[in-house]
Amino acid sequence: MLLDDLIYVGLLLMCIGFGKVYREIESPRSRQWAGTGLGLFLVVLVSKTHVIHPLISTFVNALIITQLSPRISHLVSFFFSFFYLLVIFRLSEWFGLPTPPGHANLVQMMLTLKLAGLAFEVNSATTAPQDDPQGISSAALARLGLLDVFHYAFSYIGVLTGPYYRYRTYWDSLHRPFAAKADHWGHTYKKLVQISGFTFCFLLSNFFFPAKYSLTDEFADRSFLYRCWYIYPTFVTFRMRMYIGMMLSECVCQMAGLGAYPTKCEPVSGLGPKDYKTTIALSNDPRSIKPHELDFETVHNMNVWEVEKCILVRDAMKKWNTCVQYWMAVCVYKRFPHRGLRTAATLTLSALWHGYLPGYYLCICQITFFLPMEDIYARVYRKYSRGHPVSALIGQDFALVDCIKLSLHCLLWFTRITCMSYLGLSFQLLELSETLTFYRSIYFAGHVLVLVLYLLGRLALFRSSTVLQADKPKDS
Repeated sequence: MLLDDLIYVGLLLMCIGFGKVYREIESPRSRQWAGTGLGLFLVVLVSKTHVIHPLISTFVNALIITQLSPRISHLVSFFFSFFYLLVIFRLSEWFGLPTPPGHANLVQMMLTLKLAGLAFEVNSATTAPQDDPQGISSAALARLGLLDVFHYAFSYIGVLTGPYYRYRTYWDSLHRPFAAKADHWGHTYKKLVQISGFTFCFLLSNFFFPAKYSLTDEFADRSFLYRCWYIYPTFVTFRMRMYIGMMLSECVCQMAGLGAYPTKCEPVSGLGPKDYKTTIALSNDPRSIKPHELDFETVHNMNVWEVEKCILVRDAMKKWNTCVQYWMAVCVYKRFPHRGLRTAATLTLSALWHGYLPGYYLCICQITFFLPMEDIYARVYRKYSRGHPVSALIGQDFALVDCIKLSLHCLLWFTRITCMSYLGLSFQLLELSETLTFYRSIYFAGHVLVLVLYLLGRLALFRSSTVLQADKPKDS
């Protein structure tokens, strides 16, 4: 694992360095070919003969997107892309083919999102509103050809690990002036400083608290409290590893100029500018653009501070791997026909996208059993705001209201970090037997805690509603 991480980091650093060379190529077409050439080289380097998989899936998707009607091409592309990833690629040994290496899996994962996402972009462009404030039917999609799909799929920017970005974002980086105007190194340097700190924390926590230690006899002889506590330092290792990889990927985009937009255009992760009309107007007047007025929020994949301080798992999920979360929200959650099953369907597809190892499902899908408990306490937390009927029952003792709310805030933060740490260990162990070995060693304490808190929360809501009903004046 550590060797794979070193290779991965080395390739990303090379891509970061190439960004300056890439930006200095004046012709958009030449720059496009340079980026695609390096991207294809990287794919061949990590995939070797398995490069045939991304080539086939890209070619077939290009035909689907450019030849089929936009009314159905997004569905055909979606099902083909995931069928290829989940069956042909992941189960290649069933067809007598060798198993692809880990880095080839990362390439195919990102390619699945990008190609299916492009088909959804084309479909959305056909139903865009007349005023189209977000530029859904932008010029980027006007004359989309087979070669355009190929360039988008194999551009070195994000070809290994993301972040996910729309085709329009890629097109804008080539044809609009923002990429040349941004403060590339300024943004990248700040992230590299943070990455160095995360790397130190990762090496330290991984050395002293490896996840596999939880499976040893020595660990089983430790006290119950120590075994329960062990989920927290292992989650530090997991978080630092994710932070490092995702922020390095952001640096690749920043140095290439991809995702640079004026802040006044209201760019958001994954989507890009919410106010695309202002984007077009500013691109027509490049002299008015100042570097400090541009940011890379479009490719901001991991808001570390927001993840660390948020108190709800729902919020942490939205701020974790935000560009992929955007894809899941737009292509799956909002389009899933059954509203009540949207969350479960999105989480299940996310687990499938990661792979078939049980740890992915134990980590991602079990969140659906945690959320009902969290929702109860979030409702109680909101009720203890000043002016709410429940807090009004306490009287004018605002200090007591604030104290109760602070206690609930701490409880929600604790349950959020505990849930993610508890489930995150299964994401690291991956095998079902290994995860169950750990859960048995702590008597499934996390599951028990959620059940107890759920029952207590239901009781608290019932009592508060009873008090409110009793406090209401009776009709004469």
